[in-house]
Amino acid sequence: MKNISKILLFSILCNVVYANKLVDLIATQTGQKISMIKEQTLSQDPNLKFVVLKDEASGFKVSVITNKQETIIIPLSTFFTSSEKDRTTIINEIASVNNFNMTFKTQSAVKAAIASLPKDYIIELKGKNHKKVFYIISDPLCPHCQVELNNIEKRLEEGDVKMIPVGMMGEEAAKKAAEIYHSAKQLKTDSEKIAMLKKIYNKDYKAKNFDTKEVQEVTRALIGEGKVEGTPYIIEEDR
Repeated sequence: MKNISKILLFSILCNVVYANKLVDLIATQTGQKISMIKEQTLSQDPNLKFVVLKDEASGFKVSVITNKQETIIIPLSTFFTSSEKDRTTIINEIASVNNFNMTFKTQSAVKAAIASLPKDYIIELKGKNHKKVFYIISDPLCPHCQVELNNIEKRLEEGDVKMIPVGMMGEEAAKKAAEIYHSAKQLKTDSEKIAMLKKIYNKDYKAKNFDTKEVQEVTRALIGEGKVEGTPYIIEEDR
């Protein structure tokens, strides 16, 4: 990750012929294999582009700004602009990249734990792009998880979602997760599942008294050192 940052900072001084060749530029100067994950022109200034790059060797991602000619590359950790559209888009993308990097080291262990779970404990939602999938481990009482769920439609614009509710925040959370699993078995459409999730995730909703034994087992399988240490825990995976 440190190598990428040094490369990107050094690239500010470099000039290349415009041909959308940021990847080639980095490969030529360092030998590193970098792939471009996302590219978007900013609405406030069409001469600037937001780009997400991925180091194929380490697996880490980085957010950058480049100019139209791709002669300047500036790594981002935050973003300010008078354009609300650009600000919202880029801040969300930076958060997505940061989340990816934070979960990257532990995702193999978490994916193995997910694979061991009964299928009934994974709420599957089909998105518009089946080439990407998001694994979201979420606690119904977690405020950040509630915000994430309220934006689930945006996730589904990008890819499929496989959501695993857990009871990390105590007995009430476990009861809500148990009710979700019970209710999901009765529902057939994604819209019904989303409506059910949003109802139970609402902070004012009081869970029914379902047995939480299985939820506790799921939670123990996923939570702990080297696995999930906080929610929402999101794995973004290209298929």
